[in-house]
Amino acid sequence: MNHARAHQLIERYFAGETSLEEERALRAYFGGDEVAAELVQYTPLFAYWAREAAISAPPRKGGARRRPLYRYLMAVAAAGLLVLALWFTDRWQQPDVSTFPVAERQPVDWSRHEITDEKEALRFLKTVLSSTSDQLREGPVITVRELREVREILD
Repeated sequence: MNHARAHQLIERYFAGETSLEEERALRAYFGGDEVAAELVQYTPLFAYWAREAAISAPPRKGGARRRPLYRYLMAVAAAGLLVLALWFTDRWQQPDVSTFPVAERQPVDWSRHEITDEKEALRFLKTVLSSTSDQLREGPVITVRELREVREILD
């Protein structure tokens, strides 16, 4: 390969545009004795690639090892036991169905519960608002108590 062609290929090589055949030609060019003076700086790079390509993994001692069949069987048996245990656990946690017959659905007559008297409606409203107020006042107390318990656990 002439020096002009090598210079052109090295530019294409670093741009990532060379084919495998052109890269082989570059390796052969830089592996030879006649390298152009302006391209000598790339010789160690191609020498490095040649050294690295020659390295191979050491052969395995004893050849290829095969796992004994009992290991596979033990793995399958363990997986089967796990599935069986999960199935029994799921069955154990499900509640038993009651033996009592299920009540038949009947429509609710809401007209019996309708408030028609203004005084009764006012009394009912006061009761509901009082109950709601009590629950709203109790909420922060419960929250503070639970935060104290958490703080005691963390301390």
